[in-house]
Amino acid sequence: RSVCAMTFQYDASASYLRTALRFSHTVVPSVLKRPTFWFFFIMHMVVFLVYRWGYLDQADVEDSLLFIDWKIVQVITAMTTFFEVFYTNHVFARYMKLYTLSRAQLGALSNFAFDMRIHAGGTHQALVRLATRFFLAGVFLFFYELNNQVSDVEWANLVRNKLLFPEEVQVLESFKRNQRSLVVLHWSGRVVGEAILTAKAPNNVIKGLVDRLVSVREQQQNIRDTLMLPMPFQYFHLLNMMVVVNLMLWAYGMGTTRSIFAPVGFFFAELIFCGMMELAGEMSDPFGSDEVDFPLNTWLTNALWDTSVVLEYEYTWGKNGWAEIAERCPPLEMVKPDLDAVLVTEGAMELESAEAGSSRQTSWQPSPLGLYTPLAEVRQTSAPVQTPAAKISKQSSSRSDSKYKRLESGHEDDDDDD
Repeated sequence: RSVCAMTFQYDASASYLRTALRFSHTVVPSVLKRPTFWFFFIMHMVVFLVYRWGYLDQADVEDSLLFIDWKIVQVITAMTTFFEVFYTNHVFARYMKLYTLSRAQLGALSNFAFDMRIHAGGTHQALVRLATRFFLAGVFLFFYELNNQVSDVEWANLVRNKLLFPEEVQVLESFKRNQRSLVVLHWSGRVVGEAILTAKAPNNVIKGLVDRLVSVREQQQNIRDTLMLPMPFQYFHLLNMMVVVNLMLWAYGMGTTRSIFAPVGFFFAELIFCGMMELAGEMSDPFGSDEVDFPLNTWLTNALWDTSVVLEYEYTWGKNGWAEIAERCPPLEMVKPDLDAVLVTEGAMELESAEAGSSRQTSWQPSPLGLYTPLAEVRQTSAPVQTPAAKISKQSSSRSDSKYKRLESGHEDDDDDD
């Protein structure tokens, strides 16, 4: 099983016809690959042709054994539809639960680095880095272990990304599946205790950080338990039996008609019924390579990137402490600002550039998100012009520069730490 799936992003405002006629990134290819689908369709075509050739004339006589009452078919169809909709709703709720638990783990990574660096950064940055590294390795190992065994390639990825040393890999290989992520998370907790005690932070800080680790461990166990408890097979068996009986009755009932549209109607009715079953089957285990499966590669990549940024970034201003920066911050105005002064729009940037004159050499360019961010460093050659737009630009210049760099490198914000 792979973790290379990528959720397809679609346009909900596209035309109905264009969306309905799409073939790629749909469940249709999977349904058409199943021999069962073509078995029932061929059955329908045989009945349809035999009836048109006159060998099933008795199918129109109500007292005949070959006659099928559509009232009976409606009862079976109604029951099958209810059972299939209930099954699909259950699978989708399970799918969303697995999504929420998975995203919560990834969001906890950057939050953990955020707290660790605040309480134990600076002179104890090495311990902060070690605890965060073990936390990352524990989450990565968990998703790798969903594939039953961690492959050599996945071990190599952990070493290449500096999440584990080769010696640590050898130690972890001696443990069984599902134990490795637990052990690495415990390593992280032990480092947290040493880092916080060494930094002489408040005692309740240790509890808060360890609670994050325990919470992630509970989420991992919740995911495993959910995957191990699908819909009971007895229900799944009854549902499949009803679908088969329903398709057989449709194949015969729609075949005993002289309308040329009967095969078309049966084809799409069967496609919809089988398609719902196929879609529910794919959503029941979203940790694979199906179209609806989670894009774990993208999630893990962005989680590692975002956590590394929080952990390793350097704030070059105010090397003598934050008080130096605080003294430069002007008081906020207790008045309602103009709209252009709040929204970073092209009009506000042009206004600021015109008022600032030659004292600010700034080049503006639209970003992929529609924002306008500075490309050149601002030269403070004179006192800044105190326009609302200038104040906002000054207070957020470092944030805008870093955001532009992320956009320029193609990094997508996936709300990993929300």
